Amino acid sequence: MNIKDIVSDPVLFCSRLTIVDKKGRPTKLRLRSEQIQIIEALAAGDDTLVLKARQIGSTTAVAAYFFWRWFTAPDPQTYIALSHKLASSKHILDIQRRFYNSLPRALHRPLSVDNTTTMTLADTGATLMAASAEGKGGLRSFTATGLHISEFAFTPHAEELKATAIAALNGGQLCIESTANFFGDPLHREIELWDAQQVDWNFLFFPWTAHVEYTEEPPDDFEADRDLDLTEGQQYWMSKMMGKLGQTKFRREYPLSVDDAYAQTDGAWIPALMLKDIQAVKLETEGGVLARLDHNDRYGIGVDCGAGTGGDYSTCVVVSASSGQVVEIQRSNQHTPTEWASVVADRSSHWKGAKVLVESNGTWGGVIVTELKHMGIPLWKDEDGKDWITNASTKPKMLEELKDKLSTNSITMLDSWTLGELRTFKVDERGRPFCPVGGVHHGDTVIGLALALQCIKTVRVPDRPFLPEWIIQRKVNQARNKGAQKEFRRY
Repeated sequence: MNIKDIVSDPVLFCSRLTIVDKKGRPTKLRLRSEQIQIIEALAAGDDTLVLKARQIGSTTAVAAYFFWRWFTAPDPQTYIALSHKLASSKHILDIQRRFYNSLPRALHRPLSVDNTTTMTLADTGATLMAASAEGKGGLRSFTATGLHISEFAFTPHAEELKATAIAALNGGQLCIESTANFFGDPLHREIELWDAQQVDWNFLFFPWTAHVEYTEEPPDDFEADRDLDLTEGQQYWMSKMMGKLGQTKFRREYPLSVDDAYAQTDGAWIPALMLKDIQAVKLETEGGVLARLDHNDRYGIGVDCGAGTGGDYSTCVVVSASSGQVVEIQRSNQHTPTEWASVVADRSSHWKGAKVLVESNGTWGGVIVTELKHMGIPLWKDEDGKDWITNASTKPKMLEELKDKLSTNSITMLDSWTLGELRTFKVDERGRPFCPVGGVHHGDTVIGLALALQCIKTVRVPDRPFLPEWIIQRKVNQARNKGAQKEFRRY
């Protein structure tokens, strides 16, 4: 096989590159089946999303592919390794620099730029670059042909990073690869969007069982589980790794399925089993109506407010006072507090003048309370006539009462987004629930729901059934006519 054939084929080319093994020795990149699948998916031109087990070499495979694209580019194309932290991107560029330095002399071409963040071929102007979203100006002055984001699930500002990548690509190829971090992490959100056919990823998942190195000869006294679809060697290797990492971390870092990767158990505030009987309703992210208005019922609304600048969501959760069921959810991270007050007022009017409980402390809660007062919307007050304040005393109490409703199956239906938020919540070392930073979910709907459940405690449901106005008027007219007949009755 001649050099031209090798250079023109990404798998053949990448398999001849040099890496450093675990013992620090240079060795050829012997591509595993998972790495070949990644390279072939990228070579097809697809934007590629990879959920991986640890140590399968996906970062190296993607780095090798984009190195091949750079090396064979006929013109000044740019390929970027992007991360939130520049050190992570530099590590990928270092892998590619090792590829370059180990090329055969016949393939060695001079560089016009060679520093810690950039490598540029002198003849074509093609560039490999390490960049970060936190750098001054981001990537505004660059247009990338291809872009690689590694360990996306661990990125603290994933939306910002992704937006930076898309702006720089301008139609180029994007590859995101990562292990799982927690339920609702940025990678999980991309998988959910792909599953809902809202984004066009080529999604690749590699269970740990596909990795030939994840097996070990068991001792004679090892008892394998015959019901598991695993070899004895795989079972023994798995038992040893679980002993080192614990079951939850093992399942997250060495998953058998996507659900396995995100089957959060240790540290979860709400166990997944507690939510299994709740009917999941698919709504848009902005929410929607889950039940019709019942004129014999009354309603309460819980409101959590964000700034409306694309970060935390403002939420409006409407709950039936008679059944405790959620009947409507609205959320937005684009409405200003004043605009959100108008949304809440509209929903209160729709649900028969529903009483509203607003988290009044914080930057924006007071704004909404003031606006709703001016609009004449009925507001929740405590016994002293004060608005709700979420603090170290009231927050655990309201969340614990929400958890009690969920554990007793008192809430039977929620939208998928809210269920995702509930599964995202964890508990800290003191047992206090919190929503991890960096994920797609910020916990805003959970807070709105907990506030709504507090609100309906003070909402009285009428004993008499509701009668439409036209029926009431007809009864009044009938009574009048009957009275008139009595007044003029002949004897």
